Amino acid sequence: MSLLRSFGPVLLVSTLSVGGLLPAAAQTASGPEEPVSVIALTAEDGALTPLADDGLEALAATPAAAAGRSSVGTDAAAAQSDAPAGVAVLTAPIATSEFYVAGVTWDGADAMPADAAVFIRVMEDGQWQEWAELEVEGATDEPGAVGGTEPYIAAAAEAVQVQITGQAESLPPNIRLSLTPEWPGDEEVVLAEDAPAAAVAPTTEPVAPAAAAALSYEQPAARTAATTASTTSADVAEESALMTSAVATASLTPSVVSRSGWGADESKMTWTPKPVALKAAIVHHTAGTNSYTQSQSASIVRGIYNYHAVSRGWGDIGYNFLVDRWGRVYEGRKGSLTAATGTMPVGAHAAPFNTGSVGLSVMGDYTTTGVPAAAMNALADVVAWQFGPAGLSATEASGMISPGTSARPQGQNLGRVFAHRDVSATACPGDDIYSRMGWLARAADARIAAAGPQLPSTPTTPAPEPVPAAGHVYLNNGWGPVADVEYPFGVEGARVVVGDWDGDGTDTLGTRSGNVFSVYNENAPDAPAWTIAYGRADDEVFIGDWDGDGKDSIAVRRGATFYIKNKVLGGAADHEFVYGRPGDEVFVGDWNADGKDTFAVRRGAILHVKNNVAGGPADHVIAYGKPGDTMLVGDWDGDGVDSFAVRRGAVYHVKNRIATGPADLVIPYGRENDAVLVGDWNGDRTDTLGVYRPSQ
Repeated sequence: MSLLRSFGPVLLVSTLSVGGLLPAAAQTASGPEEPVSVIALTAEDGALTPLADDGLEALAATPAAAAGRSSVGTDAAAAQSDAPAGVAVLTAPIATSEFYVAGVTWDGADAMPADAAVFIRVMEDGQWQEWAELEVEGATDEPGAVGGTEPYIAAAAEAVQVQITGQAESLPPNIRLSLTPEWPGDEEVVLAEDAPAAAVAPTTEPVAPAAAAALSYEQPAARTAATTASTTSADVAEESALMTSAVATASLTPSVVSRSGWGADESKMTWTPKPVALKAAIVHHTAGTNSYTQSQSASIVRGIYNYHAVSRGWGDIGYNFLVDRWGRVYEGRKGSLTAATGTMPVGAHAAPFNTGSVGLSVMGDYTTTGVPAAAMNALADVVAWQFGPAGLSATEASGMISPGTSARPQGQNLGRVFAHRDVSATACPGDDIYSRMGWLARAADARIAAAGPQLPSTPTTPAPEPVPAAGHVYLNNGWGPVADVEYPFGVEGARVVVGDWDGDGTDTLGTRSGNVFSVYNENAPDAPAWTIAYGRADDEVFIGDWDGDGKDSIAVRRGATFYIKNKVLGGAADHEFVYGRPGDEVFVGDWNADGKDTFAVRRGAILHVKNNVAGGPADHVIAYGKPGDTMLVGDWDGDGVDSFAVRRGAVYHVKNRIATGPADLVIPYGRENDAVLVGDWNGDRTDTLGVYRPSQ
């Protein structure tokens, strides 16, 4: 029997059907769905499956194990007798479909014996990685949750081997190893727990040298929960450099990849968000590889989501935010990105301290590996973003009390920023991150201080204007009656905005939900989104190129005060000024062809046009249209100067100069109840019309 198993003919157990992948129509738009591979290690009665002791049988058959014996037994009892002391489960190396996240689950939230330990190693690009211990996570409050380990992340692994120490007879029932692919579907491929080993065909590939050499058993080294490392002069120098960077680049709203941005399948989400007052940030890392690529980060997030939401039964991902080793931040638990100032949805990452904390997890294992500065700076950004507008200091006490761990004495009042090991029997978030926890709190406070008074970055009241449901857009590159571009677009309850976000000369769309903006650089239904939070849900929002860099960004108005941001980022405004009156209707355009957008206000039928972003008297005052007209702005003739148009019903009266008098073009387009869009959809420097039509 080959010791590198393949998935050959197996029993398929599906939550939807038996055999095959999901129909093409049910697959995601971003990637073909694949089944989650599941390896059964114990049966419903707790007995080992044949796969669970394949590695033990192999060891029993080696010359070293057989020395002094006249024969080698092949049943489980014989294998156990020849196994290394204290090993209950040892699989053979098993070839698998490519996977990005692995984890072990079992029946009973606290059923794994205290003296048992779970270890895993994976093969990536033909090379076996080191054995890693998967920490057994504590029980959660999620209804229907099962026991399990932390997730292990991988870089497109192609084989796996598992072992569990302890006594076989003490193991819980239904121990499962779940292996999550790049785009996990609803189907599972399960190696049946009662199938004899012969029913699983061995691989026809030669056993890789790395796999063969691995059969000489090596006990993995168990993790220990170390305390904070001592500070060296090098640490002080590095901290000083990072702190300087933190102050110089302070911005309290980091760029965050939204759930839709990383491809969350919301049909797996069965948990109802429960926002509560925020008290602290808890820092984690994941087990697994540090060698994943940038392009694999989203696949890893999807894998952790599937493992937490489906395999563990939590209904959603446990962390509020995840950070990859390049410092990119990903929204985790639903509602975390749009949480109101000073609140955070309850996660599932550090029971019983989930309520009132934001769970931050760095993707990778930093037990012995140094954490990249980009990841630490991203953590500081997120902490500052959450704490600053809420009036919290990262260096003050949180009021959360340590239960007593190897890292913290019982009864200690924990700071606002602390590590998973401070409240649980774990080595998480690794010694290197743990040694920098003090720096993290100070860096977050430095960002808050450098940014100064902030616009509250989360919604506090409903948006006052009506918002359309998801629907279709129809974009016209000329003035004809038929759209040139049509596709489904929008999110239930979101407004549509238009801008040239990347400076390529073509306008594309975005959505606004509360104070969260998702912008797209292509006019296509499957374009990836860039998501940020800025301002408040009840702000008036305007899009324009305020600094002449060719890229549009966001401004908001409260009363007569404008807060302008020069990049599609959150954080403090780059420019603040007062113009007009609170009741004025505001429009955006480049009125003098200098490459910068400024504002105009309308009172009745009178327009007051300003050529710079500042207060003071208008540069032009004209009358155009009627007080009840819907006013539009665009460069209709491509001369570099924006001018006005009015809409009456479904008829448009277009003026090519900022002047009074009759329209230069009068055309009908669309329907009266369409939401009108104006943009340069094809990069010809001329603005034309589009409409957004909500679904009925």
